[in-house]
Amino acid sequence: MTVTEVIGGVTVQDPFRWLEDDADPAVVEWQGKANARTVDELAASPHAAAVAAAVRSTFEDIIMCTAPERFGDVWFRKVLPPGGATVVLQVSGSPTGPGRILVDPTGNGANATIAATYPSPDGSLILVGILKDGVQSYRIIEVATGKLVRDDFGQFSNIGLCAWTPDNRGFFLTTITATINADGQAVGQTQIWWQPVAGDAEQQQLDLDHPAAFPLVSPDGRWAAIRTSQVAQCPRWLRRMDGGEWVPFLAGETAMVKGLFVGDEYWAITDDLSGWCRLVAIPLASFEDRSTWRELLPAREDHKLLSIALCGDYISLAIIASGIMEMRSIDLNGVDRGNVELPGDGAFGMFGLGYILGIAMPIVGPDGDGCTFVHSGLDRSPGVYRADLATLAVEELDAPTHVLAGRDVERFDADGPNGSVSWWLMRKASTPLDGSAPVIVMGYGGFNVPEIPHYTAMAAAWTELGGIWVHSQLRGGGDRDTAFWEAGRMHRKQGTFDDLYAVIEDLHARGFAVPRRTGVWGTSNGGLLVGAAVAQRPDLIGAAVAQVPILDLMQMRKDPATLGVAMADYGNPEDPADAPVLHAYSPYHNVRPGTAYPALLCDAGASDLVCPPWHSRKMVAAIEDASSSGRRARLRVRDGAGHNQMTSELLIQRDIEELTFFFDELTRS
Repeated sequence: MTVTEVIGGVTVQDPFRWLEDDADPAVVEWQGKANARTVDELAASPHAAAVAAAVRSTFEDIIMCTAPERFGDVWFRKVLPPGGATVVLQVSGSPTGPGRILVDPTGNGANATIAATYPSPDGSLILVGILKDGVQSYRIIEVATGKLVRDDFGQFSNIGLCAWTPDNRGFFLTTITATINADGQAVGQTQIWWQPVAGDAEQQQLDLDHPAAFPLVSPDGRWAAIRTSQVAQCPRWLRRMDGGEWVPFLAGETAMVKGLFVGDEYWAITDDLSGWCRLVAIPLASFEDRSTWRELLPAREDHKLLSIALCGDYISLAIIASGIMEMRSIDLNGVDRGNVELPGDGAFGMFGLGYILGIAMPIVGPDGDGCTFVHSGLDRSPGVYRADLATLAVEELDAPTHVLAGRDVERFDADGPNGSVSWWLMRKASTPLDGSAPVIVMGYGGFNVPEIPHYTAMAAAWTELGGIWVHSQLRGGGDRDTAFWEAGRMHRKQGTFDDLYAVIEDLHARGFAVPRRTGVWGTSNGGLLVGAAVAQRPDLIGAAVAQVPILDLMQMRKDPATLGVAMADYGNPEDPADAPVLHAYSPYHNVRPGTAYPALLCDAGASDLVCPPWHSRKMVAAIEDASSSGRRARLRVRDGAGHNQMTSELLIQRDIEELTFFFDELTRS
């Protein structure tokens, strides 16, 4: 039965509202049958064996492929033991020497994974988060002995970030709780807590202007700050740790001011004068007087300042230049020492996708006057490196496992309605560019998150199978200046989708691809992108995979975890200013009867709280009911999986199934 209601002043028709209820036996049965059908079909595919072989031969768990981090004299690193299916945490006296397993999540049962690790500054204690079936548990461990110090953190179901004090007394943390407002809407509320190692947690009574918050403690322990917003971070509260109270810090600032403590200054990347950002030093004693701010590095066209880290007597500055990442060394006198010689074009961070954390935090691991990091490119899997910020030299600590032989990687630019769009094409040299080869176009374009060309097992396997992989940088992302981000968010979100269409149309115009052999893929916010493409431009594509997507932008209001994230870049469906815009591009609400839709696979995690499976259920049901093409609309809900958090074996299974779906649909006659 269709539900009709008014949300944010917009009349909304919802024919599959009943599929939202996870506890309804009818929904459980419907999902079970739909999921089993998908599993059986993909397992029976004549392409399944070849796809599985390609995936397994090129697979790299890029989320768990991490650089070793040094805290005190202890090195922490996440590794996948030989023959193992789950990453463990090791400690060692050197970055590459023999290690001792400190945390093995398999002791918590099947599908358990390490979700978070927060060592104390001297490496003697560590807070560890274990994720199992969507539920996180936390414990403090004594590193030298492996002894459990405490695990009674039941009041904290999801710690966003924590910051230890150098004396190991405890740490500040953020967490989100849900409250119900007068309209019955679940509202997420961010809280800041001080958690001593021994004793009860104390909530910090602070007003926050954004649901995302990040605590920070200075290396010497004299200062603490609370920064807000995961899309345009700015410190809002400051405290002297020698008995001072929290005081407003840059409270009236509207620009991004993202940084860290350097002595008695706050060094920050800011877009206050230019969208490309400059680097400034803000004296803590006179932060309200902008005339005392010192410019350390001016803004430069086509050079996006992304992230900074304090490494001994130097700053490691991450920069995106023409879509590719660079690392700049700056000493504590503010002198620009030049660029570190990176292994090649691509992306770096503390793990294979670590550059995405640049919107909120440092993305390298300090080690004296140097730093450790992971670096990869489209045709080269993550390797582990150490940069010397004094000499600008780079040492390879762990070589890439996969260097894809015979791949061609080429960059192009398309003209879209909002300006140029950059995209990269990877293929085997033997794969033709005449429209006969199947193509997958990936995109993200949201939350000011950059999408740098990097290694993925899906791209490696797909090109091994003779396909073409296209990596795009779309508006709404953080690849260029602030205007690039703003042109694809909130009421201008359509700009992201239009960029994707420009890339696909450019592919077709160049003769590289044809619509029936063109697929689109995206995860999370990229899943919304895929859903929009299916609903808005089904003529451009033959198949689509929406991985952990949000697809009903009106009913996302019922999930605090979803709404808390989405309000930063989409808006609030309860707000009459936002509701008409959201409804206009919400994929689920734009499915039209009698339309020839492409094949669609919606792939969800059973324990995903951010993008819960009901979005996928409703979209698949709507497409099945409306499409006139005869193409498949399929649902896959994965047990043991959260929001892209799962074991390596489950990731392999997901890659195999999604690529099998693409191969089936894009190579059909």
